[in-house]
Amino acid sequence: MLGFLNYQTHPEDAQKRVFYYRFEDVYQSMQLELQKKNVPYETYVEDDGTCTYYIIVNRVDFDEAYACNATALTRHKKPFLADKGLRIFIFSIFFIFTAIAIVGYIVSNYF
Repeated sequence: MLGFLNYQTHPEDAQKRVFYYRFEDVYQSMQLELQKKNVPYETYVEDDGTCTYYIIVNRVDFDEAYACNATALTRHKKPFLADKGLRIFIFSIFFIFTAIAIVGYIVSNYF
């Protein structure tokens, strides 16, 4: 399933929220932002081939943590398609199909 948000309710404790990150620089920025605002948090790093970084905050501190999360994510923007070859391939397919659609429209309406 595709998740658009990087947080969820803690699976074992409904009073906590879990933020997760795939990149260490974003994870460290989140920690710095939480420390600036004096928000208590716990961390956990899961390494099963690819590192996943978790930050756990209490539900009462979620609004402040959410603001810190937004700041950390915007500070380190990542492309949606990280692989440059895949990105070029997808854009090429898009432009080819768009060109076919435009040519089809012109041919069907003017010839």
